[in-house]
Amino acid sequence: MTEYYNKDMLMDLTPYLGDFKASDYSIPEEVMDIYKVDGKSYGIPLNSYVTVMLYNKDLFDKAGLPYPPTDYEDKSWTFDKMVEYAKKLTVDSEDLNVAQYGVDFGFGERNQRPQYFGGNVYSDDVWTNGGKPSEINLTKPEVVEAYKKVYGLIYDEKVSPTPAFMKSVSGQFGDPFLSGKVAMSVVGSWSLAASSEFNFNVGVAAVPQGPNPDVRSVLYIDPLFVLKDSKHPEEALEWIKFLVTKEIQEKSIELSGGNPPVNQDAAEAYYSNFEGIAPEQLKQVFDGAYKYGFESYNHLIANYSQINELFINELANVENGEQKVEDALPVIEEKLKALLERVNKLLFAIELSAEVWYSLRNTFLTGSQCDESQYL
Repeated sequence: MTEYYNKDMLMDLTPYLGDFKASDYSIPEEVMDIYKVDGKSYGIPLNSYVTVMLYNKDLFDKAGLPYPPTDYEDKSWTFDKMVEYAKKLTVDSEDLNVAQYGVDFGFGERNQRPQYFGGNVYSDDVWTNGGKPSEINLTKPEVVEAYKKVYGLIYDEKVSPTPAFMKSVSGQFGDPFLSGKVAMSVVGSWSLAASSEFNFNVGVAAVPQGPNPDVRSVLYIDPLFVLKDSKHPEEALEWIKFLVTKEIQEKSIELSGGNPPVNQDAAEAYYSNFEGIAPEQLKQVFDGAYKYGFESYNHLIANYSQINELFINELANVENGEQKVEDALPVIEEKLKALLERVNKLLFAIELSAEVWYSLRNTFLTGSQCDESQYL
C-alpha cells in the first residue's frame, strides 16, 4: 500500500464509499483503518492472514510432550518454554533420515523479527511519515540482542535448522515443516492451505509470548485498491464490495484451499476447512493473533522490496554461521541508510516532476499562450 500511496497511484475511495459500512460486510473497523491515511480510505481489505504456530502432533506424541496451547491468554506459553520443548524435540544427526529440529521461528520478515523481542529497527515516525523512517536502529543494544536470539536458535541452542538443512529437505517437500523434520513452525497462516498434503497429524497453537507482550503475531491484511487514473472507480468499488460478501468469501475459501476471509460472517467456514484441526481451536488462535498482532512491515514501509532484498543478502552470512550478528548489523545499517537516502531523493524528484507537468498541462488546457514544445 505504501509503495502505491507514495507514488500517488491510489484513488481516495472516501467520496465513492457513500453509505458503505465495514460492519455491513462484517469487516472489523480496526482492519479497515489499516488502509486509511489522514482519515481517507485508500483500500478495502480482502483476506486476513495472521501468524500461527503449526506443530507436528506425531513428534510431540513420540517425545511425550503436551501440545502447546491455543489460548493467547495462557501466559505459561513463553518463548523460553518453546525453546525448552524444542530441545526435547531435536535429534542432532548428520543422517537426514534421522535428524529433526524443534522449531523454525519464521516470525515476519527479517527486519520485523526484532519487534517480537522488544526492539524496533525503524524510528517510530515511520508509521506517520508515509512509511519513511528518519532513523535506523540496527545497532541499538535491544535490536542486536533480538537478532542474537533469532539466530541463537540455530547456533547456540541448536534447536532450529540451518539454511543448508532447510534447503536439503525443502527441495523434496517445498517446506521444511511439510517434510516432517521440524516439530514446530512459526509461520503465516497461508501454510494451512497445504495441510491436506501433510503426511502427519498437524496442530495449530498460539505464538508464544516473547519479551514484547503486545506483539506476538504479524498480520497480513491483503487489500484491494482502485488506481487513481481509473475511468470507472464506481464500478471498481462495486466489484470490491462483491468480493467481500459472505457468499463470495466462502467460495474463495473453497476454491483456494484456505484463503482466510476478512468478512467475519464467512470465518466459520474457514475455521472448519482443515481436517484434523478443531474449528474452535483455530478460531481461538486467530482471535489472539488479531489482539496481539501488528501489520506486516511490507504493507507499511516504503521501498520495501529493495529493503527486504538488502536484508536477505546481508544476513546470509549470519544465517550460515559465517558471521556474527554484531559484525553484520553496522554494515547493514550504513547500506540501508544509503539506500533510503537514494530512493527517497528519486521519489521526491518523481513527485516534483509530476507536479510541474500537471501544472503546465493545466496551463495549456486553460488556453494560456505559450509554446508547449519548449516545456516538453
